[in-house]
Amino acid sequence: MEEKANRENVVSYYDEHVQHKLNDYIKVNPRIEFAWKTILDNAPANPPYILEVGCGMGNVSSRMHKRWPNANIIGIDISTLSIQIAQKLFADDKLTFRETILTPDTFKDEQFDLIIFMDVYEHIAVNDRPDVHAALLKLLRNKGRLILSVPTPHNLKWSLKNKPETMQPVDEHISYEVIGKLAADTGTEVISYQLKNVWNVGDYAHIVLEKNDDFEAAFFTSKPVTAMERANRIAGKLNAKLSSFIRRYQVRKKLG
Repeated sequence: MEEKANRENVVSYYDEHVQHKLNDYIKVNPRIEFAWKTILDNAPANPPYILEVGCGMGNVSSRMHKRWPNANIIGIDISTLSIQIAQKLFADDKLTFRETILTPDTFKDEQFDLIIFMDVYEHIAVNDRPDVHAALLKLLRNKGRLILSVPTPHNLKWSLKNKPETMQPVDEHISYEVIGKLAADTGTEVISYQLKNVWNVGDYAHIVLEKNDDFEAAFFTSKPVTAMERANRIAGKLNAKLSSFIRRYQVRKKLG
């Protein structure tokens, strides 16, 4: 895909398409509704610090503010006009907007429990990914989650052939390999990858990644946490022994 779009052209493109973002807010856009449900289903419980990268005019950031009113939420976007509108429509002491791109130097001391890329990651040029990944490695707290909504590669291939006018200055294919590289660079693991049927079958993918710095504590416990889990574990062992006895008897009977 095209990787030579300079920042001025990108800003100009998104400034010119602000009306589309306003329409997404005023009207119901299935793409946003699908992604919003994924956010609700996968966000950490009551995340205190949230970052939305490529927030546009603030629609989803505003929804998150209503959902988690005590959270400190920051939305960033490259579009000057989008940020101006977001500030007028939604900004308050808990929800702020900044005109900037994501690099390791964008934030000084902040860290976040939830970071959102809604139809944004595919618009980051390949050459810019290392800076974005380095920023995410720095910014995402332990147990924090990164949620992405992206068009699938076959969606972009179809659009390029049949609706080239809808293509943006940068539209990269986000393959499994790309997500794997994102996970490796950011110290996260993919905990969910789901294809969604928004307008066509499998035209979008929703990916959830989680940062986990204490692997052993998270994945290995010597004892079950509750009495019910303990009982289920004992019952499982007894069932396994009984099944093993039955299979051993059947094998001996048939093989002699």
